[in-house]
Amino acid sequence: MSFEIEKEKDLADRGIAWWNTELPDLDTSGKEITGRLMRLGEMVGNRMSTVSAQFGVKYPTYAILATLRASGPPYALTPKTLQATLLVSSGGLSNQLARIEKQGFIRRVEDPSDGRGVRVELTEAGKALTDQAMPAQAAAEVDFIRMLSEDERATLEQLLRKMLLVNSIRHG
Repeated sequence: MSFEIEKEKDLADRGIAWWNTELPDLDTSGKEITGRLMRLGEMVGNRMSTVSAQFGVKYPTYAILATLRASGPPYALTPKTLQATLLVSSGGLSNQLARIEKQGFIRRVEDPSDGRGVRVELTEAGKALTDQAMPAQAAAEVDFIRMLSEDERATLEQLLRKMLLVNSIRHG
């Protein structure tokens, strides 16, 4: 990464400078990270939505289909497993599944291991869409981190994992 980029001020720097002027005793060290994570989250979401739109679906639809595809044959999961994997509410997921089922990308079938439950199963159309979209999504993700060296990527990955694990334990 060039030295010039590292010396540039970003949106978080400007906001923190304002807080430091207004409340100089306030510890803004958390915002140095969280403010940037929030902005990056928005940027990643926008980028992923742009890519999935090229395939005629919204990113949340793609995320569900890709999760089912990545789960391996028979490309089916329970709604509870999907919900835990995607971190969405059960009501939100249920509405999304109904919409995606109408599009013909999934079907809900009886869970053979639990006669009362259902599994969400990827259809051939859903599999074809994810097989086509996955390389484009992966390329967009790699492009998003293109400025980081391999060592920087590994360090950032470890730090983000640590933050996720510790905060998942503390705040479930």
